[in-house]
Amino acid sequence: MINLLFLALALILSLPAINPAAPPPEGIDPYQISRKLDELYRSSSSRGEMTMTVATKHYTRTVSMKMWSRGLDDTLAVITSPAKERGTATLKRDREMWNYLPKIDKTIRIPPSMMMASWMGSDFTNDDLMRETSWEKDYTISLAQDAPEGAVGLVYIPKPDAPVTWSKVVGYMELDTYLPTSIEYYDEKGRLVREMTFEEPIKMGGRTIPRRVVLTPLSKDKLGNSTILLYEKMEFDVPIEDNLFSLSALRRRGR
Repeated sequence: MINLLFLALALILSLPAINPAAPPPEGIDPYQISRKLDELYRSSSSRGEMTMTVATKHYTRTVSMKMWSRGLDDTLAVITSPAKERGTATLKRDREMWNYLPKIDKTIRIPPSMMMASWMGSDFTNDDLMRETSWEKDYTISLAQDAPEGAVGLVYIPKPDAPVTWSKVVGYMELDTYLPTSIEYYDEKGRLVREMTFEEPIKMGGRTIPRRVVLTPLSKDKLGNSTILLYEKMEFDVPIEDNLFSLSALRRRGR
């Protein structure tokens, strides 16, 4: 992402036709592959710049932002443009989140009841950013039985009593590079309700990552909507201030 959002944690690669009879490759540990996805846009620390374009039937909106991360638990994102939204910021520390709103100079903690609310007006939710933490904490992971030829798929099923939204998540990636190609999200009734695709692999910050991430809602009330994240710059294993992921830094960066 997002990981998603930055995530977390995005490129449409042309997938070959699905071959349902093709068994998953032998000797592949689904948990090990999942960790590769968790760490795709992350490391011990990272910082970057991106643009996010939100499209609906009624309008298109683009914002630019800077982001910082430390490991899998800490993320800070700050909008830099347009001017009317500059300074709006989100801080995630482990399983807690806050938003800073510069217009009213107020920091707001995001309660569990707001996890499915839109993140910064996009099709991403607060829960997406929260789930940038390794998915092993909340899901059991197995290999998909119907991955396209030349790809490998992972199936995520919630653990009992896990505080998660989806009944199932399925991700596909190239077998030779383990770069993601798509992630499918299913609701509590087993319906496919949104898809994230990954495009334009590029070397950035010393590693190859998908530069473009597209999130497409598939529910009837959101048909025609999409959110596109475009990574403009990424650096990994960079020095990070010790207090960057603090409430005081959230307000300071947002001002």
